[in-house]
Amino acid sequence: MAMQNNKNYTIKEKSNHVWLVALVAILVGSFLSWLMVYNLAASKSAFTSEINKINNSLEHIGDANSSMVSFSGYQDNLFNSLSDSTQSQFGNVNNAISDANKQISQTKTNLTAITTQVSSLQTQISTLQTQTGTLQTQNNTLQTQSSNQATQLTQLNTQLTTLNQTAGNTQTALTTLTAKVNGLPAGIQITPSVSSNTITLTINSSVAQSVAFDIEFRPTTDFPTTKATMDGALAALYTTPPVALTAGSSVRGDYNLYWNTSDSTYHLGAITFVTMRTSLLAGTNTKTITFVTTGSYEILIMPEYPTGTSTGSW
Repeated sequence: MAMQNNKNYTIKEKSNHVWLVALVAILVGSFLSWLMVYNLAASKSAFTSEINKINNSLEHIGDANSSMVSFSGYQDNLFNSLSDSTQSQFGNVNNAISDANKQISQTKTNLTAITTQVSSLQTQISTLQTQTGTLQTQNNTLQTQSSNQATQLTQLNTQLTTLNQTAGNTQTALTTLTAKVNGLPAGIQITPSVSSNTITLTINSSVAQSVAFDIEFRPTTDFPTTKATMDGALAALYTTPPVALTAGSSVRGDYNLYWNTSDSTYHLGAITFVTMRTSLLAGTNTKTITFVTTGSYEILIMPEYPTGTSTGSW
């Protein structure tokens, strides 16, 4: 576009020179016509002189026009050279601008990629921060658990120490008990029989020894006391015992009661008697125990080996 403007300017300059020359020629011709009309009465020599002057003037005008044309051509060349140089420079500038635009476009593309990478890195950093927070929480939890475990370990060590002491005491007690058991007389064999409210014990003892007997009467049918309090039930049972036992002498019974939800009263569970000691000879022995009962019972008998100095014998 800049080159087109320069060419238009050059054409307009040439047109202006032509019109200027034509205007000058018209003015000169008009002036000569006027002079000719004005000086029709002049002499031939004077006319000739004037014609020569006019010719000289025309020659000067022609020379001036030639000079002007030459100058105009020179100016046109200068303008053309300037236009070509300018157009070349514009082309270089346009090329530079195009290159710059390409670089700018590439830079924008690179910036977009970098922005995407930065966004991805920010997301990764956020994820890492979250994971770091989670790991910190887990670490705190582990530290708390470790502290708790340390406390528990201390408590366990204390318990182990106590357990070791208890085990030592238990071992001591077990050793003592073993010694006592080993020091007990050899066992006995008992064959019981019941007939007419009499318990007959046929006892085979390997050595002479003293024993007592644990005799339990367990009701085979329900035995209600009709009492809603334990004290009332025991008072009634001790006032009127359902079982009276004699082993050499009268033996007191102890009562086991249980609460029956069906009638909200206490019922008899069992009556336990522990006899005084009795002496056994090595070999076969017979012992007799009598009893009186109200109701039906199952009778359980176990030997007891006294370790104290209880009195009485039967």
